[in-house]
Amino acid sequence: MPSAHAPGPAEALCLDFANTRYWRGSPDPTETLHRPEDLLAWCEGAGLAEAPSLIALRAAWAARPAAGEAALADALALREAAYAVFAAEAAGRAPPAPALARLGGAIAAAPPRRRLSPAPGGGYRWEVPAEQPLAPVLWSAGDLLAGPRRGRLRQCANPRCGWLFLDDSKPGTRRWCSMASCGNRAKAQRHYHRSREAAAKD
Repeated sequence: MPSAHAPGPAEALCLDFANTRYWRGSPDPTETLHRPEDLLAWCEGAGLAEAPSLIALRAAWAARPAAGEAALADALALREAAYAVFAAEAAGRAPPAPALARLGGAIAAAPPRRRLSPAPGGGYRWEVPAEQPLAPVLWSAGDLLAGPRRGRLRQCANPRCGWLFLDDSKPGTRRWCSMASCGNRAKAQRHYHRSREAAAKD
């Protein structure tokens, strides 16, 4: 089963965010962002913002719970728009116009990348405005959609899963979110059906 959040390269960050709701094709999809605190915890785990910024946001939302709930609602709406766009791209379809408009508008309104700062563990990263911890998700979405790897967008072939990923395999034919979960499940199903068919012929 896919994990709730498996950090990937920066250009896949938007897919990590879209996948915070998973098993989308099942009767009971798994939601990981139930509360404003869950959103901040995801941002922290993904390394999107400095700890002091997230602490300040936690304090602000604790003082004004309605602001936190509104921020969560906006984030979920953005996530669903992003998922719809990326899933359509992965399937070679035109994205739904409302979803594309919402995602495009959010990308246009995102703060610009202005300053680099040292990243934990070495290297550099873009500084993120304290009040907009999801800005890197929007930067990532714009880079992916306008970049050469858009053609590597894939959606897990398990209809119950729906996980989005970038296919980095050399032939570009990866079908599953991972062989350990959906790939092995599909192999087991094929083996089961072949065994039944063979038994029926005997």
